Amino acid sequence: MALDTEEEQVEKIQNFWNAYKKLIIILIGVLLGIYFAYNYYADKKIKNSEQASQLYQEILVEKKLDINLIKEKVDLLKNNSRGTPYAARSAMYIAKLYSQEGSNEEAINELVWAAENATEESIQSMAYYHLANVYFVTGELDQAMGSAKKINTIGFQALAKDIIGDIYLKQGNKEEAKKSYIEGLKFNKGQSDFSKILQNKIDSIGQ
Repeated sequence: MALDTEEEQVEKIQNFWNAYKKLIIILIGVLLGIYFAYNYYADKKIKNSEQASQLYQEILVEKKLDINLIKEKVDLLKNNSRGTPYAARSAMYIAKLYSQEGSNEEAINELVWAAENATEESIQSMAYYHLANVYFVTGELDQAMGSAKKINTIGFQALAKDIIGDIYLKQGNKEEAKKSYIEGLKFNKGQSDFSKILQNKIDSIGQ
């Protein structure tokens, strides 16, 4: 079959354009819209992350005695930058300050928020670990156990087994406490100070 002449090829292109130009224009418009929307979203996300990082640094260097000012900045992060890692981290930081001054209810509220909104699994596990400890101190053992069992990160399993063992021991269940300490020792491995603490707890329970 003979090849089309150059004029025929041009005519086919013109015919194709005339037939589908509206659809092509719409398609180009949609693609450009998606492109600019994506760039806008990406730029906004970067700027938000940078602002959140700066605010988080301000929180860390703020005088610890001025906890109300720290709370205002933490709330700003939680409300405006929930999707960044800094929101949950700031909630954990102020929870530590609340715990140090004995404001356990406020500490619990911040840790619950951090655990439920953390974008990093390790931060979520850390929040649940600290939450379990605060519940343990306040005698809310069921809540402490529930929080400890939500710790999923491998690196926190030894700590989880330790606090779970403490909870069982507090409940008078020495057998389960010892079992949990032994599991924690297996997760921890090595001759660290934490391993020695777990071993001492195991030895103190006895046979």
